[in-house]
Amino acid sequence: MKPSELRDVTDSCRIRIDKEGKWYYEDQEIVNPLVLLTFCNALQKDEDGRYRIVFQSEVCYVEVEDTPFVVASIRGDQETELLVLLNTGEVHKLDPETLSIGEHNVMYCLLPDGMKVRFSRAAYYLLALMMEENEHGDIVLTIGDKSYKIPPSVCPGQE
Repeated sequence: MKPSELRDVTDSCRIRIDKEGKWYYEDQEIVNPLVLLTFCNALQKDEDGRYRIVFQSEVCYVEVEDTPFVVASIRGDQETELLVLLNTGEVHKLDPETLSIGEHNVMYCLLPDGMKVRFSRAAYYLLALMMEENEHGDIVLTIGDKSYKIPPSVCPGQE
């Protein structure tokens, strides 16, 4: 269905996602797993970079505080590969080349589809335990026999 054929119901749906990946309807947390799964599966990013839920012939734009999905935990081992477990229950292979650190030392990575996800504090700590400083003073994550440099924190006013 073309975007012009969708009925915009944003004013009545009032859905938002906080920085921890929790979904809310009118400031009440949405906890029903089937509702969350339906919303997650219907979530899209439009051509302007805004998130929206498209369901049947309706569209609801969603307020997203940071990223809609959050890395809840890390699985696997450094000898072979690391996996990221999302707050939705999905599991993806971590591509360490997509790791970045944003404002307030928040860690991010990209999923295979290019979606940016934020690491929860717990997942970030698990990953940090696997990082080390190399002889050049860089922070690196080693998986198998390859080391990946973690870019330094990006702070406003510092490039």
